[in-house]
Amino acid sequence: MTRALAGLAALLLLLYPLLIYFGGQWLEPRYLGLALASIYGLRLFLTARRWEAKLAIGIALGLLAAALWHWNDERLLRLWPALINALLACYFTYTLYRPPTLPARMASREFSHGLPPLVEWYTRKVTQVWVVFFVFNGALACYTALFSSRELWALYNGLLAYGLIGLLFALEYGYRTFIFKKKHGL
Repeated sequence: MTRALAGLAALLLLLYPLLIYFGGQWLEPRYLGLALASIYGLRLFLTARRWEAKLAIGIALGLLAAALWHWNDERLLRLWPALINALLACYFTYTLYRPPTLPARMASREFSHGLPPLVEWYTRKVTQVWVVFFVFNGALACYTALFSSRELWALYNGLLAYGLIGLLFALEYGYRTFIFKKKHGL
């Protein structure tokens, strides 16, 4: 059940802007938000291993539910992509100070005896690029949530932001495989 719930939560996260765009035409924000938060919350609650994490999830969901119920404002739902970008920027920044970074962990799969210094330096720079990206993307997501129409918000957060993520990933992958590896023989 946890695997199916994880798949459903991932699909809903990917389709989130479309769900808000179309669902907001038929449901009040409080009902739409509570339904989505329940699915995410149940998935997080079931996968959390420590009771402290389960308690934190419960408190966060309770606060979210109360805010959605009280204000019944679609902008709370539209701020979700901005919040995710902020959390990702914080996490990637945290790993810069508490290594290994996520790119370094991924790179370590290719090097069984530890990362060469050049690769460590490179993964640190890539992490910094992702932090800047998440800050920029989150700022645009926040702006569209607060000051743009539902249509423009859905276009940016449901299509353009994914395109920018894919473009950055493709550029980094291309640089890493075609230039970095050939130039440095790694």
